[in-house]
Amino acid sequence: MVSFLRFGIFLVPCLLGCNGKGSSEPMAESPAEPVQSAAQLTDQADAVASASAQPGQESKPRPEEPRIYSKRRHVWIFYEPNASGGWTGFLGLGSSVRLKSTKSRVGDGCEAFYPVEPRGWVCLNHKTTLDPNDAEYKAILKYSPKIDRPFPHQYGESRGTPRYNEIPTREQQFQREYQLAEHLQAVEKLRAGQLPENEIPKSLRGVDVSLAGSGPPPELSLFPRGIQESRDYLKPLSTVAWSHEFDAEGRTWLVTADLALVPKDKVTPYPKSDFGGVLLDENTRLPIAFTRYEARRKYRRGAEGQMQPTDQMWPRMSILPIDDDKVEVQGKTYYHVKATDDWMDTEDATVARLSPVTPWGAPVQGARVDAPRDPHAQTVKAPEGGRKTWVEVSVLGGWMVAYENTKAVFATLIAPGRGGIPTKGVDPLQTASTPVGTFRVDGKFFTSTMANPAFVHSDVPFAQNFHGPHVLHQAYWHDGWGEKRSAGCINLSPKDALWFFHWTEPMIPEGWYGMRSDKDAGSATVVWVHR
Repeated sequence: MVSFLRFGIFLVPCLLGCNGKGSSEPMAESPAEPVQSAAQLTDQADAVASASAQPGQESKPRPEEPRIYSKRRHVWIFYEPNASGGWTGFLGLGSSVRLKSTKSRVGDGCEAFYPVEPRGWVCLNHKTTLDPNDAEYKAILKYSPKIDRPFPHQYGESRGTPRYNEIPTREQQFQREYQLAEHLQAVEKLRAGQLPENEIPKSLRGVDVSLAGSGPPPELSLFPRGIQESRDYLKPLSTVAWSHEFDAEGRTWLVTADLALVPKDKVTPYPKSDFGGVLLDENTRLPIAFTRYEARRKYRRGAEGQMQPTDQMWPRMSILPIDDDKVEVQGKTYYHVKATDDWMDTEDATVARLSPVTPWGAPVQGARVDAPRDPHAQTVKAPEGGRKTWVEVSVLGGWMVAYENTKAVFATLIAPGRGGIPTKGVDPLQTASTPVGTFRVDGKFFTSTMANPAFVHSDVPFAQNFHGPHVLHQAYWHDGWGEKRSAGCINLSPKDALWFFHWTEPMIPEGWYGMRSDKDAGSATVVWVHR
């Protein structure tokens, strides 16, 4: 099933349902890891950097630098001063970009095109301003996504919620919402603690019915008309992204990412996944074993070499550096966990190992010379310039390793398609499979709404296209890392997705919100996906 990343009048193909069914069940606690994790390093925005070197992000803007400011979700950066021409990128809600020159040019469809850094042209019109103190811009800025964080918004699942462009009166609410009186009565009882667990309606299970405690913010009156996406209802299983909440007209309202309003009592908040992969260095090297699906038992080796199960377990999603070789004992094989006396059954682990060579055939540092290369791997030309970044993704193993040229720098669990690898001759979209082959990062978008007729995923963070409608992106709606959860895309945990977005090439220019990986952008990260 194909849907689209919606960017105003332009549609960039993307696969929706690159996720499994959303879940409101509590998530497992993150395991204690015996190695330093990238999750620990990405808790602060300044920790989002290359594993080996800063990847060339531009410095933060100085206030006195002339800039153009975006008052809409998608303000196009055109190749030329021509609104009918192609776009190379765009600005997002509340973002801004430095001007190359304060001199504008008249062009097709715009009276004042300004050149911006590092390339392209932006039109000065009702969607933009040169004044950082513009009242409309300042009102919007408070509600713009926090793209330096793993969770740019707060997120939840729709229980079948209407969307309003302004605060509705009680009469308007009752006109729009079916059986609202019964729903609100149940909300009041639940809030007062007068509704027994077995009497809570399905539509309210997991819903946060608490009040915001504050009234409508004054900025609401300054929100521009027509900024909201053109849908007035979010079907059940759709997701909601929001930044603020307030009380009005007898209910609590969420301000969504596109500045619409939805009733809080029809949204179930998602628990936040805290999982993150591991940075690789001289002390932490591949191979690494991950525990998937459930906790796994630890083993100890007896005096005579036999393996004995202990009463201790590795939590689900543990990250465990192991020795290269397996040991066979009484017909079963085990891995030794480095720096411990512990062993694990090989059937309890998925293992990420060094690829013997890069996609262009160069030997990988530290790889075993006798390690077999995937016979289905495609050899590609080495990227010209840049850091020669590439990633290896195992669909069935549920893991990903990131490389800078011949050096492995990061390893983590991902969530591939529910259908595993594609069936020969069958479109992977039909089987929810993740395509295998050698691809590249074709575009990068800080957030993207993914929609199809069944449901909508609002403002999916850190999206990177790599194969037509298939995308590497953050998934805030589940915690099944290493499991087959998506409809074909490659899901990343929130912390991994933030790190990965800033690590891949091409680097997104300072101030931009989305970009195409065109020839002017520089080298693109190679994406190698296999079984």
